[in-house]
Amino acid sequence: MDSFNRTNLQNIKDIFEKKTGVNLDSRRHFHPFKMAMVVVAVILCCWGTTAFAVNLFSALSGDDLGISATYEGNGIVSVQVENRSDKELHFQSVLRLMQWTTSEEIKPFAGKDVSFSNTNIPAHSSGTMTIDLSDAYDMALLETPLEGNDWYYFILTNNQFVFGQNWMCSVDFAESSITPTEYTTPITPLEADAELVAEIMEELRPYFESYTTDPAKRNQLSDEYLALCQRLLEQVDGTIVPSVSPVELTVIDSDKNPTFDTSVPLDMQLQLTSLHRRSTDGYDKIIGASHTEQALVLSACIPQQKGDMAGGVNVPLIYVFTYEKSRITDPQNYAFIRGQLLTFEQMEQYKIYEDGQYVCYDVSHLFYSELGPYVESMVSQRSDVYFDEQVWERIQNIYSYYKENLGRLLGYRDSASSVEPESESDVPSGNRNSE
Repeated sequence: MDSFNRTNLQNIKDIFEKKTGVNLDSRRHFHPFKMAMVVVAVILCCWGTTAFAVNLFSALSGDDLGISATYEGNGIVSVQVENRSDKELHFQSVLRLMQWTTSEEIKPFAGKDVSFSNTNIPAHSSGTMTIDLSDAYDMALLETPLEGNDWYYFILTNNQFVFGQNWMCSVDFAESSITPTEYTTPITPLEADAELVAEIMEELRPYFESYTTDPAKRNQLSDEYLALCQRLLEQVDGTIVPSVSPVELTVIDSDKNPTFDTSVPLDMQLQLTSLHRRSTDGYDKIIGASHTEQALVLSACIPQQKGDMAGGVNVPLIYVFTYEKSRITDPQNYAFIRGQLLTFEQMEQYKIYEDGQYVCYDVSHLFYSELGPYVESMVSQRSDVYFDEQVWERIQNIYSYYKENLGRLLGYRDSASSVEPESESDVPSGNRNSE
C-alpha cells in the first residue's frame, strides 16, 4: 500500500478549499497566547451571560405577575401586566400565537414581524404593553369567531421561551358565543333564597338576611349573632350537640379521576376542587353555635380569567357536619346548623356516612335550596372571576359527582392524622387545590 505523505494531505486540502471556499491554510502561524486570550474571553462571556440569566425575572425564582389581554381592533392588542416582583420585567419583542384546542402555533407571514411597545414593567408596578399584529397575521382570519370553547392565546417571554420565563395570556379577537356573566351589585342571601331564610329561627333571620364586605362590621354582626344564639339555645328543653371535626376522617378520592371540565387535562381535574374545614359559609356567616364548630366543605374552583385551567376562586358546594355517634341517640338532643334547630331524627335524611365513632351528614340543603341561584349569588360577590356556561357546567359536574359519591369517599387516612389543621384550614385529600 502506498504511504500517505504531506503532499497527499495538501492535495486533499486544496480540493476541499476549491469545493467549499473554506480556507484550511495550515501554513499560518499558531499563537498559543492569542488562543489562550480567546478562550478566556469566551469563558468571561459565558459567565456574564449566566449571571445575567440568573438575575432575570423568573417564576422559578418566585417572581410573580398578573397578565391579561384586550383586543382593541385593527390588529392592536393591549396587554395589562402587574409586576409583583422585586425585579424589573423586560419582555422580549417576540411571541407565539397559539390555538387552544389544536395546541398549534398560528404562524405569521414570512418575513413579517410583530411590533411591541412598552415592554419594560418596573418592579411592584403595573403597565400596559402594546402588541401590533396587523402586518404579521391575517387579522380577518383571527377575527372569525371560533367554534365551541376554542380560543387563542399568546406565549410571551423575557428569555427565549425557556421554562419559568414564558407566560400564557388568552386573547379574544372576536366576540365569544359564550358571554361571561357580569354583576353590578351582589345578590344577597335573602334575594338568593328567601324560602330557606324563612326556615331559620325568626330572631336570627336578620343576621342571615344581611350582607357586608366590611370585615369589622362582619365580625361585629357575628359576635352579636353568637350572643343571641346562646340566649335562645339556653331556653331549649334538651341538649345542643356540637359538631366535631376529626382530622383523620376526610375525603379520599378514588384512583380513577372524574372529568369535571373537558377543557382541562385529566390529571388536573381534582385541582378544580378544594377541601377545607370552615366555621363560616360562602357569605361569611357563622354555621354553628360557636366559632369552633366547623364543617368539612368541598368547593368548586372557578377561574379568575378565561383560559385559567385550575385554581381560582372557591365556591363552597357541599357542607358535611360530623357528630360523635354516642351523643346523638337521645331524642332530646339537637343539632344547630345555620340558624336552624333540628332533631337527629330530622337529620337522618342527610346522613351519608356512619362508623363506630362518627356519623356524617351532608347538610348542603340547609345552606341553599337550588344550586343555580346559589352559585349566581356566590359569583356576584366577587369582581375577580370569569363565569360563563362552561364554568357553570364544570360546577354542575363537580356537584353531581360528589353528591352521588361523597359518602363512599369519606374515610380514614393515616397520613392525615399526623397534622392537625387549624381553623379554616386545608384538609389533605389527593391532588386538589387549597386556599
